[in-house]
Amino acid sequence: MKRHVFILLLSFAGVLTSAFAASRQVQGVVISSEDNMPLIGASVYIKAEDLSKDGNSPTITGVITDIDGKFNISVPEGVTRLFCSYVGHEVQELKLVPGKDQYEITLFPSAQMLDAVVVTGYQTVERRKLTAAVGKLNISDETIGAVKSIDQALAGQIAGLSVTSTSGAPGAPAKIRIRGTSSLNGTQDPLWVLDGIPLEGTDVPQSNVLNDVSNIQQSSIAGLNPADIENITVLKDAAATAIYGARAANGVIVITTKKGKVGKPVINFSSKFTYMPTLSTNRLNMLNSQEKVDLELELLRSNFAYGDNKGGVSKIISGYGLTDAYKKGGWSALTPEAQTDISRLRNTETDWGDILFRDAFNQEYSLSLSGGNERVTYYTSIGYYQENGNVKGVGLDRLNIVAKTSYKVNRMLKFGVSLFVNRRNNKTYLTDTYGLVNPVYYSRKANPYYQPFDANGNYVYDFDVQNNSDTDLGFNIFEERKNTSNEETINALSSIFDAELRFNDKLKFTTQLGLQLDKASKEQIADKESFSMRIIRKNSKYWDSASQSNKYFIPDGGVHKAYENTNSQITWKAMGEYRDSFNDIHELEVMVGTELRKTWYETLFSAGYGFDRQTLTTKPVVFPDEDRARQFPLHQKTYKENAYVSFFSTASYSLMNRYTFGGSIRFDGSDLFGVDKKYRYLPLYSVSGLWRLSNEPFMQGTRKWMDNLAFRVSYGIQGNIDKNTSPFLLGKYIVDNILPGGSEHMIDINSAPNKKLRWEKTQSVNVGLDFSVLNQALNLSVDYYYRKGTDLIGKQMLPLETGFVSTNINWASMVNKGVEVSLSTRNVATKNFSWYTNLNFAYNNNKVLREAIPEAQTIPGREGYPVDAIFAIKTAGLDEEGYPLFYDKEGKKVTLKELYRLQDPFGLGFTVNSDVTPAEERSFYSYIGSQDTPYTGGLINTFSYKNWELTANLSFNLGGYVRTTPSYNFINFDRGQNVNSDILDRWTPENTDGRLPALITSEKRADEYYWYDQKSEIYKNLDIWVKKLNYFRLQNLRLGYRLPEKMTKSLGMGSASVAIEGRNLLVFGSSYKNFLDPESMYNPYAPPIPKSITFSLNLNF
Repeated sequence: MKRHVFILLLSFAGVLTSAFAASRQVQGVVISSEDNMPLIGASVYIKAEDLSKDGNSPTITGVITDIDGKFNISVPEGVTRLFCSYVGHEVQELKLVPGKDQYEITLFPSAQMLDAVVVTGYQTVERRKLTAAVGKLNISDETIGAVKSIDQALAGQIAGLSVTSTSGAPGAPAKIRIRGTSSLNGTQDPLWVLDGIPLEGTDVPQSNVLNDVSNIQQSSIAGLNPADIENITVLKDAAATAIYGARAANGVIVITTKKGKVGKPVINFSSKFTYMPTLSTNRLNMLNSQEKVDLELELLRSNFAYGDNKGGVSKIISGYGLTDAYKKGGWSALTPEAQTDISRLRNTETDWGDILFRDAFNQEYSLSLSGGNERVTYYTSIGYYQENGNVKGVGLDRLNIVAKTSYKVNRMLKFGVSLFVNRRNNKTYLTDTYGLVNPVYYSRKANPYYQPFDANGNYVYDFDVQNNSDTDLGFNIFEERKNTSNEETINALSSIFDAELRFNDKLKFTTQLGLQLDKASKEQIADKESFSMRIIRKNSKYWDSASQSNKYFIPDGGVHKAYENTNSQITWKAMGEYRDSFNDIHELEVMVGTELRKTWYETLFSAGYGFDRQTLTTKPVVFPDEDRARQFPLHQKTYKENAYVSFFSTASYSLMNRYTFGGSIRFDGSDLFGVDKKYRYLPLYSVSGLWRLSNEPFMQGTRKWMDNLAFRVSYGIQGNIDKNTSPFLLGKYIVDNILPGGSEHMIDINSAPNKKLRWEKTQSVNVGLDFSVLNQALNLSVDYYYRKGTDLIGKQMLPLETGFVSTNINWASMVNKGVEVSLSTRNVATKNFSWYTNLNFAYNNNKVLREAIPEAQTIPGREGYPVDAIFAIKTAGLDEEGYPLFYDKEGKKVTLKELYRLQDPFGLGFTVNSDVTPAEERSFYSYIGSQDTPYTGGLINTFSYKNWELTANLSFNLGGYVRTTPSYNFINFDRGQNVNSDILDRWTPENTDGRLPALITSEKRADEYYWYDQKSEIYKNLDIWVKKLNYFRLQNLRLGYRLPEKMTKSLGMGSASVAIEGRNLLVFGSSYKNFLDPESMYNPYAPPIPKSITFSLNLNF
């Protein structure tokens, strides 16, 4: 066990009467049962009742152990016992033996006080003196269970921390927010800290709708093995995070990894086998073959002209030359051959989900060795994780190696080295321009009457699923998967070197050096036969004036693309810390330090065309002009380098273990800012206080049942960085054709200079209450917070004479406020049975206070609304022809033509225009709600009966809204693609009760049709596509069994356990019809979180 770097300054001043003048000296040492290491600052004392005959004396006498854990106490005559206490450990009673003056006291960790110490990354703070708002999760086999990554382990565990899965694909990171969103354009993800060193590369990328899985997402924390983690601490308010400076406005997540303990070598082995059932696409509610054929026949009969050459039905009827006959005479006008072919479509039912998805089996192994002696402790582990996704051909492999050593040179000096190495390999598919290879996308778009193979096993091509411009290129998803590949390998190394020089039990100096290197290499290949390559070659077609013919500048063959990203960081920090107590009632802690950090980010890209897998060669590309060369880059490189310097200090003062006052200050400097010197350094600070009311004398009567009652308050300023905004004039070198037949070299100015660019700031206020009763049978924490972001990077309009329309400057602001509640109870605790409950609840409401939008913008801005506000045009039902109706300013129902005052001066339809101004159009929209769910939380119940344990973890998200992708495009409906069953609930002459709009054509109300066509955002932003988001998720249900101690000892083991765990077994709440999962409503083409059943085995030797 790492020697505790904190001292519990509980000095008990003894006031002895003359009756106890005779005494003897008792000496000894206090050690920890976990590693046999001395405990510094443990209290050895005599209780008051042993000093007073009447037992009412309030005085006690005691000492604290020194740097070697030793104590020397004067024991009055007649005292027969001593007591020893240490934070996080059970109080130990020592019986004194007459004539014996040397003792060794062993303290055991307290099961109720495991979180009595909080590691902030810079300091280790006793919870009794903690003035900040933090949440702590102790990692165990039960906690991590069958989670695949660290972020999954946090779901539903800590109040105020929300975890949303961006995708269920292997290796996809989760979106994490702590107390809402604090920036409009800057980083919104929390800062992750590994054993005191902040990590780079933890920002979660925004998911792309079509190419979500193809763009393999990576994060530095994705390479960590959950089995190597001891605990996770979430820092929320300014009192906890201000010490991290300009990276902490979004909160901080501190990871403390396992370490070696003094004692014999201990071997831990765990293995997990996971079964993930195939993904069912039934919830998508796609039309079956009969419904789709009937729909196509109906559209053809009703003379719906858009895309009338697409779809299996139209192809059959037009192939027989019967289109006009069918429009006039219907089904009976078709020949028997045509009817037979159409009936064949009806009777062919392809379940694309069943074909494209599979049952998956995953495996995970972890092996660790730890131990040590009084000089050296060590922890070494190796882990392997293999995940086969539900999508065929998709998978992830992860190899982890951890080596940690701590060496005590002498009583003053010790140092340690930690190495974290991981290698991740992610295989997935390569998506083309339309995302057709994405199996979720294709399951939504492919017609059910098509099959991937004919009777002879040959590919059957789909000429309908792609866009109209590429209907001549047949697509087959299995051929595409065979002829394309997308693979990424990430090698990551993090090393931490630390040293501690302890001058005495009050003063110490510590330093840390952290090195991080992440290198990702991605290779993408598309062969000549692939749809992706055929599109590329088609787009390279040009007219060659010399030969008077069409040519292709992309050579015949495939394409090979290589990406290499290198992300590295070096961090050094040094701190001096002083802790002391005075007169047994004053406790003082002061820490000062400095930190230097430098980051490098480099990307390389290369592309080769005419690629041949057999010869691994490419062919030269001769571009006809520079514009085409820009469209098909062959080589690109980017390089970023940033440096930071910081100076910081913290101080804490406690009086009589009742009142604690804390403060911190930090100055951050960076080369990202500082063109104007007064903005070079950002001062960040916090002040906080704690009043432990339960320790007041007037509360003495409650001490039999009340363990703790404390009030906390803090105020401070946190910081954030927007790395995408620069203080300098930014331009890009381009070559453009200004005049026919010539080109000009020029600089395209991207942004105006801004020498006053500076850090974003967040002012934070937190008020908290901590309450515990009945020997911690009930623990309650309630926090209220108010966070105001100022100097946020936001767009500001500029006068036209500046040459710029707008620029990003520090002027925007927003506010977050909310309440967090954490409740834990010990419901039942008997010899054989126990039941514990943990409930956490959080409410967050944010509002943008100041933000500008361009005058030409037609959708309302966020000012006065949440940062993820959803605005929609409210509809008023449908008119007698199935067209949407709206409300005007007076609340009267009007048509689109009346709302926008459409005019068609030439009577051509496509020349329609409107005199509605952008400002007036913005008034057509109404605020519906926020995409971020304001109410989040979790409920965890743990039941134990003898050697059995059952754990259920339920999380919930309430009060959110989602703007879903329209169920169908009622303007330009593509009959060549499948659609969900909502289209059957549209208005038609035969279904006048339909709740959804009719399919609109240019033949009727041409002005409205063309206005919708020109402004597609209108129908996409109708309120009928906005859905409520209220759901509960059973995160995991785990049943474990621990083998009896007698059995494990007979087998030569320390302990052994087995467990079965189900994850994501049940989701219920508001309807998420047409979607695979509530969280996939944000991105309907991303694979959802899979269900899984895991069998695990844990052995300890």
